[in-house]
Amino acid sequence: MKVTIHWTYQTKKRYTTMLQTEYLPVKEALLLAEDFDSTGRTKDLLFVDETNSTWTKKQIIKYLKELEEEPHDLKIFFDGGFDIQTLVSGIGVCIYYSQNGKQYRKRYNNRLTDLSNNNEAEYAALENAISILDEMAIKGQEVTIYGDSQVVIKQLNGEWPCYEEQFEKYADRISSSLNTLKLSVQYVLLNRNENKEADMLATQALKGTFIESTKELS
Repeated sequence: MKVTIHWTYQTKKRYTTMLQTEYLPVKEALLLAEDFDSTGRTKDLLFVDETNSTWTKKQIIKYLKELEEEPHDLKIFFDGGFDIQTLVSGIGVCIYYSQNGKQYRKRYNNRLTDLSNNNEAEYAALENAISILDEMAIKGQEVTIYGDSQVVIKQLNGEWPCYEEQFEKYADRISSSLNTLKLSVQYVLLNRNENKEADMLATQALKGTFIESTKELS
């Protein structure tokens, strides 16, 4: 979640003015608000999130405490592969997250037979990743999505237009799912070497080796 801080500042002579920050990650905003409070000049302080809901500092602290008990700090790596000889696709997904002070990695892959090219496999991989977040009951959080497909990343972040009908359908479904889960997403384009784990999972699926696991990381 990102919020703006609405800070009502009062001078020694009791002149007041309201200052507003840009949108900040909620943890960063709380640290900044605590610094504002330390000045002794705070008359009022509120947080406003991206849905225009208003939060007090006490509510933000409670939210962050509850957040620690849920999966958060989410990072998704996805990849898709397509074998033009067999018309079979493999998809791979890695999800990294924190929960209760520990770090976890969830891995998933699958083999699909109803796709037509590599770009569609990439879209299918990401769509499956979002479905996993839904199964994990993750809502209202920030998610960073990493992939090495220029088509998927640049179409979803608005850099490239989407002319292909099947890609547009994927993009619409992904956008709808993200909105339903109230997820704030940042897309990051990787080179292939930076996406080796998801690529390996997609390749293993093509070869018939299937993985679905969750592991606590040391």
